[in-house]
Amino acid sequence: MKKLLFAAIIAIVAFGIYTLTKQQEEQPLILYGNIDIRQVNSAFRVAGRLENMNFEEGDIVHKGDVLASLDNKPYVNAQNQAKAKIEQAAASLENAKRINSRKQALCKTQNASQQDCDTAKANQEIAEADLQYAKASLDIAETALEDTILKSPSDGIVLIRISEPGTLLSAGVPVYTISLNDRMWARAYVKETDLGKMQIGTKVKIYTDSTTKVYNGHIGFISSTAEFTPKTIETASLRTDLVYRLRIVIDDADNDLKHGMPVTIKLAQ
Repeated sequence: MKKLLFAAIIAIVAFGIYTLTKQQEEQPLILYGNIDIRQVNSAFRVAGRLENMNFEEGDIVHKGDVLASLDNKPYVNAQNQAKAKIEQAAASLENAKRINSRKQALCKTQNASQQDCDTAKANQEIAEADLQYAKASLDIAETALEDTILKSPSDGIVLIRISEPGTLLSAGVPVYTISLNDRMWARAYVKETDLGKMQIGTKVKIYTDSTTKVYNGHIGFISSTAEFTPKTIETASLRTDLVYRLRIVIDDADNDLKHGMPVTIKLAQ
């Protein structure tokens, strides 16, 4: 009797463990992460006085929109100067060609020294090089003039308007921070024990705390190197675990998703 009772208890415990394990296996894997949106600090490649700022924070911009412009008068002057130098170099070259032509003719009749002929030829070559240098200087001046106009590199939203008209800017100093909305990701982390459930392309569902909408996505990247979980994720005990970073591409992202927003991710059934 005791043996039968003991066997029954063992069977019940085994069945309970099996049922619990089965339920855990059937439950979808839940991950926690944050929205990751690419940002760009837009800046001029040249220095100058900021003349126009065409957008405010929160404005939607499209690729090619003129974000801002510098006072271009110094660069227009530099362009005109470069054009004048081309004309000057071209005139010098024509004169050098005429002199060289005459000297070469005199050399053939031995009415000029070979040194004079060599000097005339060298002067023509120098004049040709000067003309090429002047043309290159014009290209540089025209590029600098174009760079006084700052255009949006992509569709996006203005996050920060950093400068105001009248500011003297050095080259490379940002004037806008723009959120690029051509692609959004969720950054999450998975334990090594769950890594086998993850593959590139695996479909997931993304949930936020601020909206009832459920977003669709897929795993686009799985890190090959383990790391400690960032402090912003989950509990202190979980933060001590070694995990693998995931990048989840959100297929139907919209403007309700903000950079850094916490999200819950579940593997699609």
